[in-house]
Amino acid sequence: MSYDLAVGADVSIVNKAAEEVYGQLYPRYFTGTQPYDAGGTSVTVTWDVKTAPVFDLTPPAHSEEELRARFTAGAAAGRFTEDQAAEFAAGLRESLDGSTFQVVLRQVHVTVDTGSGPLVEGDVTVTVDVQATTSAEGLLTLNPLKAVASDTSHVEKVILDNVVLPALLDQARQVLSGIKLPKPDIPLLDLSVPVPVIQPQRAVAAMNLVEHGIPKPPFPDTWPASPFFALLGMDTVRRIAEAATAYLEGKTFPADGSKNVGVGTAYFKATIAVHHVQCEVVDADIPTVRVHAAVNGSGSAGIDWIVGGSWDVYYDLALEPDPTVTLTLSMSGTTLKATTDSVSSFDLKIYPHGDILSIIAGWLANALSSTLGGLVGDALRGIEFDLGSLPAIPIDVDPVHLDVTPTDLTLARFGDALSLQGDVTINKR
Repeated sequence: MSYDLAVGADVSIVNKAAEEVYGQLYPRYFTGTQPYDAGGTSVTVTWDVKTAPVFDLTPPAHSEEELRARFTAGAAAGRFTEDQAAEFAAGLRESLDGSTFQVVLRQVHVTVDTGSGPLVEGDVTVTVDVQATTSAEGLLTLNPLKAVASDTSHVEKVILDNVVLPALLDQARQVLSGIKLPKPDIPLLDLSVPVPVIQPQRAVAAMNLVEHGIPKPPFPDTWPASPFFALLGMDTVRRIAEAATAYLEGKTFPADGSKNVGVGTAYFKATIAVHHVQCEVVDADIPTVRVHAAVNGSGSAGIDWIVGGSWDVYYDLALEPDPTVTLTLSMSGTTLKATTDSVSSFDLKIYPHGDILSIIAGWLANALSSTLGGLVGDALRGIEFDLGSLPAIPIDVDPVHLDVTPTDLTLARFGDALSLQGDVTINKR
């Protein structure tokens, strides 16, 4: 896998959110009026976006000629050699491919009022090229690059190029800047900055564990078909399990007890601790996590004789074989959970440093097994922790405040990854 964690959505979700934003912002945004000097004639230009923007998540193809023109035409003419232009064009192509898409305004009604005579009116389609980038704060942001209008026989191109398109591009920047794609909320897990991956009609944010660096192409050509999904690599699942079960390392279980044995009072004291906690992800249709640990300790036992004096012996303890906890993964809302499914069988072994009197040997073994074995078994069987939650995606373009929240998530396998697939709800905040 070229990533450790990926979160994605298909174009239907993106357009559902765009329609909601458009409905609440119109006509504060998506409309405008501006005076313009058209060759000595003062006119008033009005534009009105009649329908919600439609996201086209098909990455546009960037030709070598198109990109080289950015370094050899217009104000850049003569500033670069052919070799420099080729190098810069290759770098620009690499930075744009896989991170750019288009937003289409299908019906933009433009009106030109000259102050005398009939109005000049026409509908145009405006296509805005947008690049998904990563901000300094590690959030995915959307940056409109340019806007292009379809040909119209009614409104002059100079008015579209100098008035309508710059205004719509500016408004697109204001609206799209309110969409920030946060990282998933996975406690104790350090992730790299997200890398945008624009696939045909699907937008994906790919991340790595920080020690693996930032994800780099090539990325997969196919992703889950669900409207919303998250993919976790096995290294990610294991790392989360390690962080969540770290509390077991060094965990102690003290116990003591006493009993009248006729000739005196027998007693014991003991403490055992958990060490060498290790997690293993078992490959299956739904992966499981196994937690291995060594449990050992020490104690003392003896008899306080009725006639005076005492007898004491020291011993070491261990659970044999080392217990193994098997955890199953499940969904609870938007949270991936792990809970104990089973604990392997084990025996409590006593290794005395001297002879244990037969009068207390059986009692001591039973008391230690039932007390310490029960404490440890209950602790291991009671493991439950959250592997992490998928956050709502906030959309904040005053006065619109929306949360796009994952819902109805189910677990499955997708290639080498664990997938969480479902839909989203869009709610006002």
